[in-house]
Amino acid sequence: MLKRRKAFVLLLLSTFAASQLAGSAGTTAFAASASTTTAKTAATVTEVSSLTGLSAIKLSTTLSVKLGNVGIQSQTGGNILTYTLTYTNNASSSVNMVNYFSKIVTAGGSIIKGIPVSADSAVKKIAAKQSTSITYYANIGTAASAKGLKVNMYGWNFSAANYEQRIGTFTVPSNYSLSALTGETRKVELGSIPVNTKAESAQIYKYNGKVYAKVGLSITNLGTKVLTDPGYSLYLKSSGGSTFTLTLDDSSSEYKIQPQEKKTLYYMTEIPSYMNVTKMTLQIAKLDEGLKLYLPVSSYSLPAAGTADFTVAAGYTKKISIDSNIVDMKLADASVHADNGNAVWSYQLTLRNAGTKAVTLPAYELAVKSAEGYTFPVTTTAFSSLTLKPLEEKLIELTASVPLELAQDTLELQMVAPAGSSTSNTSNTSSTSSTSSNGSNSSNGSSETSTSSSKVILPVAYFKIPYSLAGNTHIATENSITNSYGTFGVTLNSLQRLPWGSEDIVQAKVTISNHSSKTITLPALTGVLKVDLTDLSSSSQLYTESTSTVLAPGASTQVSVLARVPYTLDFSQAQIILQETSGTSTTQFLSLGTTDGLSSGITPLAVGESFKITSTGKKASVKERSTLVYSGTSNNLIYSEVEMNSEETRQTDLSRLYGQFKTADGQYFEAIAVQSESSTSPAGKTLVTFWANIPAAVDTNGLQLYVSQEIADGKLTSAGTAATAYVNTSALTLAPVVPTPAGNLTSVSLYPYTLAISNSTGTITSGTTSLALAFNYNLSRDTTYQMGAFDHKLILHITDPYGQYFEKTLSLGTDLAVGTYGSYTTTITNSLFKNLSGGTYKLTLYDEFQGQRTELGGQVYSVDVVTKAASTTDTGTTAAAGNGSTEASGS
Repeated sequence: MLKRRKAFVLLLLSTFAASQLAGSAGTTAFAASASTTTAKTAATVTEVSSLTGLSAIKLSTTLSVKLGNVGIQSQTGGNILTYTLTYTNNASSSVNMVNYFSKIVTAGGSIIKGIPVSADSAVKKIAAKQSTSITYYANIGTAASAKGLKVNMYGWNFSAANYEQRIGTFTVPSNYSLSALTGETRKVELGSIPVNTKAESAQIYKYNGKVYAKVGLSITNLGTKVLTDPGYSLYLKSSGGSTFTLTLDDSSSEYKIQPQEKKTLYYMTEIPSYMNVTKMTLQIAKLDEGLKLYLPVSSYSLPAAGTADFTVAAGYTKKISIDSNIVDMKLADASVHADNGNAVWSYQLTLRNAGTKAVTLPAYELAVKSAEGYTFPVTTTAFSSLTLKPLEEKLIELTASVPLELAQDTLELQMVAPAGSSTSNTSNTSSTSSTSSNGSNSSNGSSETSTSSSKVILPVAYFKIPYSLAGNTHIATENSITNSYGTFGVTLNSLQRLPWGSEDIVQAKVTISNHSSKTITLPALTGVLKVDLTDLSSSSQLYTESTSTVLAPGASTQVSVLARVPYTLDFSQAQIILQETSGTSTTQFLSLGTTDGLSSGITPLAVGESFKITSTGKKASVKERSTLVYSGTSNNLIYSEVEMNSEETRQTDLSRLYGQFKTADGQYFEAIAVQSESSTSPAGKTLVTFWANIPAAVDTNGLQLYVSQEIADGKLTSAGTAATAYVNTSALTLAPVVPTPAGNLTSVSLYPYTLAISNSTGTITSGTTSLALAFNYNLSRDTTYQMGAFDHKLILHITDPYGQYFEKTLSLGTDLAVGTYGSYTTTITNSLFKNLSGGTYKLTLYDEFQGQRTELGGQVYSVDVVTKAASTTDTGTTAAAGNGSTEASGS
C-alpha cells in the first residue's frame, strides 16, 4: 500500500514538473497577452466584454483550460462570483478532475476556492478528445467588480506546502466589463436553449408622482425548440450599485419564442425619483436550487435612458410595441358640436398593425383631459379582444361629452394601459442562509429592490385633440366620411317638416354611397334627430328602403331619419346621427349637422300623374282615380279614390298609406284611409279611399293629397298595426268635382257599382191609400280593384204625386242583387191617395257617405189608377203627407 502511494506521488510530481514547464509557458503567454491588453487599454481606454484574449493554461501535456463568462450577482449575504472554465482533453483516455481545482484572488487579496454549481457538480472526468465547461461560484463579499481579479489553477503536489501546486493564473483585464457593451449581442443559454440576447432600450416614465424604468431585451432563439419563460429573475442595476426587480410588461405578456424567431421583451420597475439613470445595467440571474443561491446568467450595459413623452401632436402617429410588433396609432379626426351645455366630441382613432404577425391589443382605458385638470372617461368596447392581422387597419369611433365652460382647444385624449389583477413584485430574498464550503454565509437577496402591490400601469399616449367645429352640411351636397367600416359619400337629400296630427314630423333623407374598393356590410343602425338644443331621440326612428345591408363598391342605399316635434317648436339647426348600438355601448357611424332651412312643402305632381313606391317587395305606382266633394251646410266632405297598382311579380302586402289633404292656403286636414287588408296579386290593383271633413268656406281649388307610407319602429306597417310616423311623401294634385245628377236612371254610377233602371210602374186602385211601385234594373260591379270596406249607402227617395217624399236605404248586392233583369217593388201609403185619379211620381237616387249626400240621378214616372171592382172592400191604410210608409220587396 505504501509503495503504491509513493508511486502515485512520484507520478503526480513528474506530472507537475511537466505542468510547471507548460504552465510557465502558459503564464508567460498570458502575461504577454495581459501586457498587450493593458497597453491597448491605456492607449484607447476601450472596455471589452470577452475574455477570448486570455491564453489557455496547460494543466498537463494533454489537458488545457480556458477562462470565460465571469459574472457577479449582488446578494445581501455577499456578492456571488461565477466563472466558467473550459477543459480540453487531447489524450486518448479520460482525465480525472479530482487532481485539479481553482481559487479566486480578489483585488483586496482574499483567496476563495471555487465550487462547481449544482448543474456541474457531478462532472468528475473529462472524456478523451473532448472539451467540457464547468461553472464555479464563490462568495466574494462586498466586491462588485471583476477588474484585477485572478483565477489561480492548482494541482495536488504532496511535496509542496499544503500539497497544493499553483500551475497558472488567469488575470481579468482592468478594462474588462462584466456586462455586454451597449448595442452588443451576447450568446447565452436560457432554459438550456441557446439564444442571442441584446439590450435594446431603456426608457424613464414619470406618471402619477412616480418614476418607472422600462428596458427592452431582444432574444433570438437559436435552438430547435420553443423558448418559454425559464423563470429567471431580471434586475435593473444603477451605477451606484442598487438593484431593482424587473417584471414583464403587459406588452410582452406572451413569453413564447419560436425557433429562429426574434422577439423583444419589455420589463418594468419603479425607481426612486432621485436615482441617477446613467450607466444602468440589466442583469439576468437564475436560482440554483441546490445552493439556494441566485447565480448570474448575463449582464448588459443599457443604452442612455430617455424620459418618455406621451404627448402626440395632432396629426402625428404614435408607434406602440406590442408583443414585439409595432402598432401605429393616430387620432385621425375629431369634431365637436354643442348640445345642452356640453361639447359633444366625436373622435376617430386609427390602429394599424405594422408588424409581420397578428397582435391582440390590450383593453386600453381612454379619457379626455382638460387643461383645467378635469378628466372625462370615454367608454368603449372596441378594444375588447381586438386582434389585428399583419398590415390590417382598424378605425375606432369614440365619443365624449365635455362641459362647454372648459377650454375645448387644449383637450387631450389619454390612452392608458389597462388595470390588471393584483400581483406582488417582491425581491428574491430568502430567510434561509447557507454556509458555503469556504465557510462564509450566503443568502440570495439583492441589495435593494422595488416592491409593488399591483402591476405597473402607465400611459400609452396623450393625443392632442385638434379643435374644429362640426361642418355644416348642405342639402344635395355629398360629403366624404370615413369610419371603421370604410369610406362613404353621404348626401343629405332633403329635410322636411310635415304635420302629424297635433305635432310635426321632421324627416331627413340621407343617401350613403360606398366609396371604398371593397364590398361593405353595414351594421344594424339606429337614427337620432336633434334640433337646436332639443334631443328628439325618444321619438326618433330610422327607416331604410332596402332590406340588404351589403354595399358593393359604388353602390348606395337611402335611409330616412325622422322624429316628432311640437307643432309650435321653432329651430334653426338640425343634427342627423346614425349609430350602432351593441348592448349598452353606442358607436357613432356618422353625424351630419345643417342649418339649411326645412322644407314644409312638396312639389306636387300634375293632375293625373302617378308616383312610384320603391320599397323592396312593395313596389307600386299610385295615382288619383277620382275626387268628389259631398257638399254640406257647414262642412264639405272630400272623398278621394286613389289606385295603387302593384309592380311586384309575387303576391304581396302593399304599403299601408297615410293621407292628408292640403289646401292652397296651406291648411292640412288628416284623412281617414280605407284600404283592403288582403294581399295583392302580381300586377293587381288596389283602391284606397281617403276622406275628411273640411269647413264649407275652404276653397277646394288647388287641393292636394299628400300620400305617404306608414311606419312604426322603423318598419313599414302591416294591416292592423298603428302607425307612429310616415315616410316617402308625394303630393297628388287633385281634380275634385261636385257630382252632377243624371237626368234619368238608365245609368247611375256609385263606384264600383253601376245601376240601370230600365222602367218603373206605379199602380193604385182608386179609392185606396196604397201606391204600389216597381222597377226593373240591371246592377253590375267593377272588380278591377281590390277594395276595403264599402261604406256608401244608396238612398231611394220617392216623391209622390202630392210632392210628399218617402225614403228607403238600399243595400247594393243585397236589396239589389248584382245581375241583369232584376226587379224591385215597394209600397207607399198616404190617406190622400183615396182621391188620386192620376199623376206622376219621381224616383231619385242618392249616394250617402258619412252622413253627407250627393244626388246620383232621378226620373219621373206616371201613376196608373185602376178602378176598384164592385166586390172589393177598400182596406187601404192612410199616411200623413211627407211621412208616408213604404213596403218594399225586390226580386
